[in-house]
Amino acid sequence: MALTIDLTGKVALVTGAGTGIGVGIAESLAEAGADVALAYHSSGQGAQDLASKLRAAGHRAITVEIDLRNVADIDRLVATTVEQLGPIDVLINNSGITDPHPPLELTEEQWDRTLDINLKGMFFCSQRAARVMIEHRLRGSIVNLSSVHSHNVYPNHTHYAATKAAINHMTRSLARHLAPHGIRVNAIAPGAVEVPRYFRTMPDYDRDDWGKRIPLGRVGTPADIGPTAAFLCSDLASWLTGQVIFIDGGGLLRG
Repeated sequence: MALTIDLTGKVALVTGAGTGIGVGIAESLAEAGADVALAYHSSGQGAQDLASKLRAAGHRAITVEIDLRNVADIDRLVATTVEQLGPIDVLINNSGITDPHPPLELTEEQWDRTLDINLKGMFFCSQRAARVMIEHRLRGSIVNLSSVHSHNVYPNHTHYAATKAAINHMTRSLARHLAPHGIRVNAIAPGAVEVPRYFRTMPDYDRDDWGKRIPLGRVGTPADIGPTAAFLCSDLASWLTGQVIFIDGGGLLRG
């Protein structure tokens, strides 16, 4: 008997869905049968293009512009998703920023912005979506995007790494608190994934050179992350919660 990731009839909300990993995850969820709400902040064209692509393939898809630093925006996002698509079965907390700075030069504004978007926004999205799941008695799934930065130390990412390490523990804590409601919470921690704003804007970026640093011999793509997210949201992972899954081509094996 073949195992199939089936999200038919599910409503999924994906933040940061207009570019990079968010696009890969939203596409995988839709391919598995989910209807998708695509939340974005600065990637509006990408979100609109993805929504058009998903609709052309027969899926329901909407776009919502938000600022995750504003809890009122999160409330509007959740309400809009429920109103237009139905109660939320799946939440993918993908939005996040990385803004490298030496720690001795980091400003209060840079610190606050990173923590507000990466951590505060993720928590309140989870809280609001979980309330919907509980209200409608849905055995939902929340997937948070962490990073290899939560485990290893990389130059000039102290504030970013702090958010990702916190996300790992927040994932476990939420998993414990939401388990009695049948809601599962897990995290995906990607390694070097080629996305426009991280790699293609680096003047010295070379795909082959970066690939040599990774045991499996190449950098990742958003399509490498999406299927794992879809799996975590499916019944195939019905006894899996509170886990952080590293998807990095073996990068952490190098220490």
